[in-house]
Parts: sequence; C-alpha cells; structure tokens
Amino acid sequence: MAEQGLKVDLDALTGYASAVSGLASEVGAVGTGTLNGTTSLPGDCFGKIGNEVGLNAAFQTAAQAQMDALKAASSGLAGLGTAVAKAREAYIAQEEAHKASLNKAARA
Repeated sequence: MAEQGLKVDLDALTGYASAVSGLASEVGAVGTGTLNGTTSLPGDCFGKIGNEVGLNAAFQTAAQAQMDALKAASSGLAGLGTAVAKAREAYIAQEEAHKASLNKAARA
C-alpha cells in the first residue's frame, strides 16, 4: 500500500530559504553598490544639449526607478526566505505536537 499524507522535505526548505536569502543580499548589493551614484550625476554629464533637453533628469529618474525596483526585489526575496524558514519551523513544531499527542493518547 502506498504511503499517504503530506511529506515535507526539511532539507529542501532549509536550502531554499538559504539560497533565497543569499540572492536577496546579492540583489541588494547591486542596488547599493553597483548602481550607487547613478542618481547624482553631474548636470553636464551628457553635455549642454543633454541637459537642455532633459536627458540628465530622465536618466536620473530611470536610474532611481531601477534602484527602487532592486530594493523592492531584495526586500521581497528576503521576506520569502524568512517565510520559508518560518514555515519549516512551524511544520517541525506541528509534527512534535502531533507526536506528543499520539504518545499521550497511547499512554491513556
């Protein structure tokens, strides 16, 4: 007879939570390191004409949007990693509670 019920791979959850947390850090580093300074370019970085037609401002707006998106992605990934880790712990706690309940019932 085939085993029925739900089986949770705790090692997979641990690995996934760790990988997602690491990815969150990497994405955050791109936003705070690699793109740092792109929103504060000098006014003449695209030349006088670039400044006059608004190229500088448009670039800074686009760069800020990219940094904001990376920050949101990093926060979202960090939250996902935390949620997976908490789900793992909740599953373990539930299994322990079920075992204790069954042991108590067996002794009664």
